[in-house]
Amino acid sequence: MSDGVFIGICVVLGVVAGWALRPTLQRFDAAVPARLPAPEVLTGLLFGLAGAQYDTWRLIAVLVLLVSSVALSIVDLRQYRLPNAIMFPALVASAVIVALGELIDGHAVAISHAAVGAVLYCFILLLMHLINPAGMGFGDVKLALLLGLFVGWVSGSKLDSFRAVMIALLIGSALGVVLGFGRILTSKVGKSFLPDPEEGSAGDGLRHTTFSFGGPLDGRRHHRDLVSSDAARVNSRVRSGPRR
Repeated sequence: MSDGVFIGICVVLGVVAGWALRPTLQRFDAAVPARLPAPEVLTGLLFGLAGAQYDTWRLIAVLVLLVSSVALSIVDLRQYRLPNAIMFPALVASAVIVALGELIDGHAVAISHAAVGAVLYCFILLLMHLINPAGMGFGDVKLALLLGLFVGWVSGSKLDSFRAVMIALLIGSALGVVLGFGRILTSKVGKSFLPDPEEGSAGDGLRHTTFSFGGPLDGRRHHRDLVSSDAARVNSRVRSGPRR
């Protein structure tokens, strides 16, 4: 079978996989209108690129990552959540495929590289979550296990796994900053860029400043929370009477 035919088959499989994702997206209130073939186009393109780079069992592992990433990305953009029902099956399936494949090929050391990547990536994001839970959701921490597994797996050593995780963090942070500022800029002109499902539309007078890599950061809602907290303290003091 020629490379072109093999890539074409991967593209067709990707389109079918994207179509099969639609019920899952609908389940998590992230349905894409039928007139927009976004899932099919994304998975078809990604499957084709993967088919050009990988073969045998390694391609299967990468395809699991890609189809789950498309589903998670769409749900996250629409609902700001990363469902465990998508993430954990993808993590388990990927880990099993990688472990069994490397054991059969006699490259068990690659399993340790994948483990280092998964643990390190998850640990760093967990620290960020503990420091600032509003800026780094716990869903991202769990997702780091899946992404770190693949980042470490394709590395040639444990040291390379560390370097690859650092590079992945830098790229992810840069993209997050770009999307975050893009949201702020578009919200100022009344556009709805990555709308926050917990708030109204961008035209309702609220100023949305939610970053795509964190939780809602609506300025007016934060102000309301502070005012409510201050009012509660004042009411408590009034009921208790003056101090003697």
